[in-house]
Amino acid sequence: MQEISMHAYGAEIDMKQIDNLLSREETIQSRLVWFHLTSFLSHAGMISKLVSPISRDTTANARGATLKAALNIATTSEVLPRNARDNTEHFDERIDNWVSTNANEIIEAVLPDLSSYNYLIGNRKQVRRILLKQERIFISENRDGSKFELNLKPLTKEVARIGDEATKWINTKSPYHFVYPR
Repeated sequence: MQEISMHAYGAEIDMKQIDNLLSREETIQSRLVWFHLTSFLSHAGMISKLVSPISRDTTANARGATLKAALNIATTSEVLPRNARDNTEHFDERIDNWVSTNANEIIEAVLPDLSSYNYLIGNRKQVRRILLKQERIFISENRDGSKFELNLKPLTKEVARIGDEATKWINTKSPYHFVYPR
């Protein structure tokens, strides 16, 4: 639970930083946006790994089931699909795709909204990373080069909810006493 609480807190900090960067003209196209977005997705991915392990190990699977039950994580939870964590963890495969197809137009940008994306991109360019500011949709590519879209709003909300549940469990039900910084 401590680990889940920590990752939820890290995700919250990263999303606040993203919001701050997107609100200022001088930082909206900053690499810091991508730093914090990647970090946010990594934190969400770690929560996903802890509650939904890909394992044949009975202990890991029992841990996941116990955590899902304790944190009230539904089977439809936005944190469970592996596509967001795979997208972050397998960025190297997209680089390989671009090299193998001699891609020469690869875009990374924050765009105002979906209509701006449709106007600028279509299916004509490779997408490294795009963030639609208004909709808070992250767009990238899957391993096979198809477009990957992730609505960050429901994921952010679910990660925060899980973090609150984890903190509540730590404060009321934990049989352990951890010494850790606040």
